[in-house]
Amino acid sequence: MAEDYMGARVRFWRLKRGLSQRTLAELAGMTQGYVSQIEAGTKEVDKRSTLIRLAGALQVSVADLTNLPGPESPELSVAESTVPAIRAALNVARLGEQVEARRSLAEVRAVVAGLAPTWKAARYDQLSLLMPDLLTDLHALAGTGDEQTQRAALRLLVETMHCATSTLRHLNCGDLAMIAADLGHAAALRLDEPLWRGVADYVRLVTLPAESKAITRRLAVEAADRLDGGSGSSEALQVSGMLHLSAAFSAATAEDAADTAAHLDVARQLAERTGEGTFATMQFGPTNVAFWETSIAVATGEGGRVREIARGVEPDRIDSDTRKAAYYIDYGRGLAQTRRNDSEAIASFIRAERTAPQRTRRSPAARESVGTMLRRARANAGGRHLRELASRIGVA
Repeated sequence: MAEDYMGARVRFWRLKRGLSQRTLAELAGMTQGYVSQIEAGTKEVDKRSTLIRLAGALQVSVADLTNLPGPESPELSVAESTVPAIRAALNVARLGEQVEARRSLAEVRAVVAGLAPTWKAARYDQLSLLMPDLLTDLHALAGTGDEQTQRAALRLLVETMHCATSTLRHLNCGDLAMIAADLGHAAALRLDEPLWRGVADYVRLVTLPAESKAITRRLAVEAADRLDGGSGSSEALQVSGMLHLSAAFSAATAEDAADTAAHLDVARQLAERTGEGTFATMQFGPTNVAFWETSIAVATGEGGRVREIARGVEPDRIDSDTRKAAYYIDYGRGLAQTRRNDSEAIASFIRAERTAPQRTRRSPAARESVGTMLRRARANAGGRHLRELASRIGVA
């Protein structure tokens, strides 16, 4: 496609399926005028549920419409060059091949300890370089040696898969991310410790495609229920809170407002008990609950609420640049939805880019919103800051 944005992909698949705009609109439950604006790139799909219906009407996946290529960069080239080696390491583990660890448990533990700050900084180029050998060594250590060594390796494997899946998702390798999440989940089941099972449950949930909203919702509730009756430790409460946030987002995607509100309320109550948590790089606490509430408002087409949610929120209370950047992206998307606050939305996207450049430039949602604003602004020659931002994040 000469100009690649979501609306152009909608038009491409519509024509490939031999559908008129009117027919597509009827199949997806929207107006022909809305489809026309989407294809022209002057309006985003405001609701995640509508996006799922649109993809279904076109008989494609949501990823086929949203996984847009990002701008070329040396960092991206480094990260992408490691994907074949990561795939090979995942297949070795998935197929249960016997391999020998090149490093000791202590050496591997030191590498895993360094993942969290690198992940928080959204340095996918650095993370991806570590993954092939780390995954292979953890698989080897989890299958050899005494029971204590194997159990320690299994915990490290579950912890590592959180960073691995995040890295792979931001490289548009969703299928590999799901394989990594499944391997982490299998390790947690073998470990048989409720806390790490909960972490693995959460990691698996965030890798499931948008079309799996019903499954995601059910699995999130089941996982939260398992932990809610558990030890009540701060760590368990943090994991349970993240599971309730995942359930809330899935319920919002299913347009179940009552269930969304119920899970958000449980998450808020848990956050009041835990404060700002740091367990397993989940960053659960009052600030992250507000971040998720912002994401949900955007996903349900209620972008006008992001200002209200932001009152009293201090993003810097979270020690994670990638989470803060995600929040600034969602805040900008919410403002862009209103079509009345583009200048403030641009400022939020720029703040996200300054906070975590790779996270922002690899965000399909950020590129789609910025592209939409750019196409709307072209009638008025656009603004310099918007044009410069669009160029940096790969929007034509």
